[in-house]
Amino acid sequence: MTTRPDHELTAQVRPDGYLELLCRRTGRRHRCGPRGTTMWLALQRSDWQPEMAADEIALQLGVDPDSIRCDIHAWLAHFREAGA
Repeated sequence: MTTRPDHELTAQVRPDGYLELLCRRTGRRHRCGPRGTTMWLALQRSDWQPEMAADEIALQLGVDPDSIRCDIHAWLAHFREAGA
């Protein structure tokens, strides 16, 4: 399933490596650590397809893609619930 970010969402990777997401509609800011930043960048590269993003991250880390898929889906659900 492809998940695309809200068109009102802007993203910036800050110099410290943290991802900052801003929802212009709500004014909410979300700051993501290295794990969230990695997921965001992998999702961008995979055309917002969580399964492909998980495969990419798993290959880089040498871990089971299923565990990464669970993390990505949970991360995306968090932002959907937050309205971001």
